[in-house]
Amino acid sequence: MNRNVQWKLVVVLAVTVLSVVAIYPPEERIRLGLDLEGGVHMVLQVETDDALRVESETAAEQIGEQLDLQGITVASSSAVDATTIRVEGVPGDRDAEFRQIADDQLSASYDREAGAGGMYTFRMRAPVEATLRDESVRQALQTIERRVNELGVAEPIVAPYSVGGYQILVQLPGVSDVARAKEIIRNTALLELKIVEDGPAFSQEELLEARNGVVPPDMEVVSGVSEALGSGGPGGSSYYLVRRVAAVTGRDLRNARPSLDEFNQPAVSFSFIRECESMFV
Repeated sequence: MNRNVQWKLVVVLAVTVLSVVAIYPPEERIRLGLDLEGGVHMVLQVETDDALRVESETAAEQIGEQLDLQGITVASSSAVDATTIRVEGVPGDRDAEFRQIADDQLSASYDREAGAGGMYTFRMRAPVEATLRDESVRQALQTIERRVNELGVAEPIVAPYSVGGYQILVQLPGVSDVARAKEIIRNTALLELKIVEDGPAFSQEELLEARNGVVPPDMEVVSGVSEALGSGGPGGSSYYLVRRVAAVTGRDLRNARPSLDEFNQPAVSFSFIRECESMFV
């Protein structure tokens, strides 16, 4: 055998050995896709209308409170759908004041339409609506990515699925517990800070005693834990009466981070976006 053939055999053998080493063990080095390995494939629809509805309900609540502060009594101030606010019964002699307050509170996001009998309708502007919908999808993407990381999946895919369709594609190769993966991914979370009107109390009956057992239409009862009541009522729960519409939601926060309070206990520190800072001055 001549020398050239020997060198060729050595090179072929070396390349073969290196190739085997590079992919061994194959179950750890070679990542199979969904078509070969199986797993979870989901297309999730983001309910962007929910974000718009919260925005409109909060705005309607805030303008109602501002009117009360100025002594302007109206019949109602509410969100009639996800992008529309309606104020009814504006007194004719306070109309100019109302329009000034409405412009200060809503003109950045809503167009105003005057109707008969002191009725005003405010419709969310198209650019604002599009921004809120896109922001909802972006936040959903970030949330799903964090939850997928909890599953320990190698090379998952979490990405927008369609332009303008507000959908998210999720692919999790090799995931065998499909039910658990779906439960973790689909669970929704919304941060809301609501104003407490009454409480804490050991029971709902005690909480509503001064109101003849009736929950006001603009409020709701929530359960929690109170240090003031010790272990609380049955099961360790305490009860609070809070405003139904949140004063602050997660979209109003610029950032949030873990910290310690003045007693060196775990706490969460956060900063508001500029539009909300004036609410707490």
